[in-house]
Amino acid sequence: MGYVLIGGFILLIVIGLPIAIAIGLASLLGLGLFTDVPLALASQRMLAGLRSFPLLAIPLFVLAGAIMNAGGITRRLVDFAFALVGPMKGGLSAVNVVTNMIFGGISGSAVADAGSVGRVLIPQMKNRGYSPGYAASVTATASTIALVIPPSITLILYGVTAEVSISDLFFHGLYIGLGFGLVYVITGWLIARARNYPSEPRMNGRQALGALGKALPSLSIPVVVLGGIRIGVFTATEGAAVAVLIALILAGLVYRELTVAKIKEVFRETLMLVAAIMMIIAMAQIYSWALVAGNIPQSIASTILEITANPYLILLLTNILLLAVGAVMEGNAAIIIFTPILLPVVTAAGIDPVHFGLIVVINLAIGLLTPPVGISLLITTKIADISMEKSIRDVIPWLGTALGLLMVVSYAPLILGLY
Repeated sequence: MGYVLIGGFILLIVIGLPIAIAIGLASLLGLGLFTDVPLALASQRMLAGLRSFPLLAIPLFVLAGAIMNAGGITRRLVDFAFALVGPMKGGLSAVNVVTNMIFGGISGSAVADAGSVGRVLIPQMKNRGYSPGYAASVTATASTIALVIPPSITLILYGVTAEVSISDLFFHGLYIGLGFGLVYVITGWLIARARNYPSEPRMNGRQALGALGKALPSLSIPVVVLGGIRIGVFTATEGAAVAVLIALILAGLVYRELTVAKIKEVFRETLMLVAAIMMIIAMAQIYSWALVAGNIPQSIASTILEITANPYLILLLTNILLLAVGAVMEGNAAIIIFTPILLPVVTAAGIDPVHFGLIVVINLAIGLLTPPVGISLLITTKIADISMEKSIRDVIPWLGTALGLLMVVSYAPLILGLY
């Protein structure tokens, strides 16, 4: 049954079917051929999988990000980042990273970050002498921080799938995401020195305070949402609703840039993205059900543990697998499909499920930069008006940095004996 589920899914993807359809067809084929389960139950499993209160956070955070972009919040965050890090060598690289970190701390979506921040900063970077490939690469890499830093939609999905605390995932994801941002700023600075990219003019005190004052209301969104979740005032889902409310107040009443026409576009963008995500989640519920019915996760876990029970080797094998998966599969689908398979293996080896969740998400974040899919890189190269192939040389240093950070996150807790 495993060959049908996994091999059938890969074959359907190769011939060009959408991921959601490929997942559903492979699941139904496996269930129909190898089990006596009535296929009529499949629709019930789809609906049951979507009846999850934490999943409501996904459309709400997507909506908050869309409101931010339409209501002028993104532009003010960019101005604040200019005041903060613009005077550095290659200052627009640092501005790009910092803006993506802040924006990702509200939208929770790397795709939203890549599109929104890219449309603002990539043309500016090209005009200031940065190569189009570099502008696309730094924007795509910085956007992936949104998968790690709260309120990451991918972390929420992992928490629901693995049944672990989303609050704990957010807490650890916050400092890891901030660490990634710092390392990426340093990486951009080093590349800028080597290529002699320009610094940005330093703002005077009045200009810097003005940029901070305009951005301060926007900066309150991640502080209120993440702080409220962490201290237990509200859940992640309730925090998403708070984010939408604050974004609406800022965009509509404070900045007064959210018109009726923009509201229509905000809901259109949100509905399109959320529909795609939820279709994948619904179909993946059938896939997970088929995996369990075929006893596949337990079989894979026992097979790997017969080869080695060493947690270091198991994490290495897991990282290799997830890097390959992330290069060809959409992240949300990968979370739902591979978490039930791999979680029994790593927990049997003594690896903490929260730690493993962060490893999974970082692997999938790297997949957003790697062909043939590399959706973040695909978006930013289109904005930069170049082919993805022409950005490969520029993205390699960023991939190397990301892989180094992945190794640190994977092995540091084991080496330090943190659990």
